[in-house]
Amino acid sequence: MNSPDAFLDSDDPLSREAAVFLAGYAEEDDRVDYKLTMDVDVEKSWLEFTKDASTFANTFGGYLLFGVCDKKKEVKGISKKVADTLKDANKVLQKINRHLDPHITGLRSKIFRIDGKTVGLVFIPQSAGKTHVVSKDGAFAHPSGKAQTCLHTGTFYVRRSGGNHLGDSRDLDDVIERRIDQFRSALLDKVAKVVNTPASSDVFILSKDPDDPSGERFVIEDSPESIPIKGMSFTVAPEGPEEEIAGWTVLCGGDASQAPPASVIWKWYADRDEIEIAKAHRLALFQFSLWSDVPPFYWIIGIKNADIRKSLLDVVRNRPPSVSAKQMLVVASFLGKSPYKAALSALGGGVSKLAPAMKVYPSAGPVAAFGTISPKPKQTVATLRSEQLIELDGIASSVKKTGKPPALAKRWKAHEIDCFLYAQDDKYK
Repeated sequence: MNSPDAFLDSDDPLSREAAVFLAGYAEEDDRVDYKLTMDVDVEKSWLEFTKDASTFANTFGGYLLFGVCDKKKEVKGISKKVADTLKDANKVLQKINRHLDPHITGLRSKIFRIDGKTVGLVFIPQSAGKTHVVSKDGAFAHPSGKAQTCLHTGTFYVRRSGGNHLGDSRDLDDVIERRIDQFRSALLDKVAKVVNTPASSDVFILSKDPDDPSGERFVIEDSPESIPIKGMSFTVAPEGPEEEIAGWTVLCGGDASQAPPASVIWKWYADRDEIEIAKAHRLALFQFSLWSDVPPFYWIIGIKNADIRKSLLDVVRNRPPSVSAKQMLVVASFLGKSPYKAALSALGGGVSKLAPAMKVYPSAGPVAAFGTISPKPKQTVATLRSEQLIELDGIASSVKKTGKPPALAKRWKAHEIDCFLYAQDDKYK
């Protein structure tokens, strides 16, 4: 395992392997926060702990590692008193839940000896279906003698760009999107397949002909294992992803309701370096990706700005009401201010639903939408790109095993890396 995400998603997120990896990782990001120590007898420390825990629980989950100096990548260790406090997860939960509603329930902790020193690892899982809001003010006594409020009733915190941030309207949109995604995943786990189409429409149900040992012939039938296709049928199976993409391009014809399933688009993305297709089909894949929350930048490498802009505006205009425009506007920001304004105009009344920050061209530049992936000290850019590519391929390839798109946190990470590796910043012409 070579990333905090891998350990967070593992069967044992508090393994010794995880602790050793994180101690050497020593880079605060959206999944890891380092603490040199903690004054367990001081209220301010517990209020800060409460904020840290809620940010991870409200976002993608994460780790607090006590006893490590992140700047020097050095294990300093913690005292026995701090270690005894941290390893009592119930006591920690009692302390932090005084100011949160609903309460955090999944927090776990463990103590390890690393390099001859004691460290405390606290694991905070993502709270599916919950948003932890500050339920009452949290104040501590400032050295001046005045009470200073650290937590304010009615606020919530999220983890972003390696730090804790007070949630704003845009973060609330993300929280709601994650909640919907979690609800949808829970439903899909219980439902094998649902075909939803108007009663008046023609639906051709295709499955492999059991009498054809080659598996190249399809028949029309109503079968639990069949593939729903509307308005089109294959007399033989497509020979490779190129023919499959071409078929879906014709079938869709710019209609988002006829786009291929997200799992299919993810499989194409996993095999992207082996797929050779014409510009028109790359632009179709670009559209499919934006409609289905799949990384889009790879498919538009080398394509002219004018072609991307036209395709992007079609995506925005034909966007189903349930599909967020966020990724579409991120792409538009790379094309420049004029295309960004055109995309906003194409949204029509949908602009009113955007967070205030998205209603104007990003002043910090398009890359700011994801944050910058920077090399560690003494790490070359080539090594960084190689490591990120491995992580991206791992996320995309997982669909081949599970048959389902990655979870929201993984999708977000894939978007981030796809942008880092393939977006051309201001070089689109």
